[in-house]
Amino acid sequence: MYSIKTEVCGNPDYGQNPNRPPYGVRVKTIKAKTYAELLDKVREWQSDNIIGGGNWMNPTLMSDSEIVGYMSYNGKIWSDQSITPSTMQIHIRELSNV
Repeated sequence: MYSIKTEVCGNPDYGQNPNRPPYGVRVKTIKAKTYAELLDKVREWQSDNIIGGGNWMNPTLMSDSEIVGYMSYNGKIWSDQSITPSTMQIHIRELSNV
């Protein structure tokens, strides 16, 4: 089971307070059996809440109770929450029953 707890802040480019989530946006834990399903649910949540890259704070991706990495706005998973030139991308490989 994969999960993330959405982490967002206001985007100052749009006059939002960077120390608080945008007005009306509630932090939510999103869960799914597969990473692909989780990513679909995250994208839907982003769209429903009008969340852009300037709002996204690279939340922790969990698999069961273990940290896998940190999800950037584009759905890629990284070894560190703050992306630097030394941050490694983590690739999620799922087995298919096909």
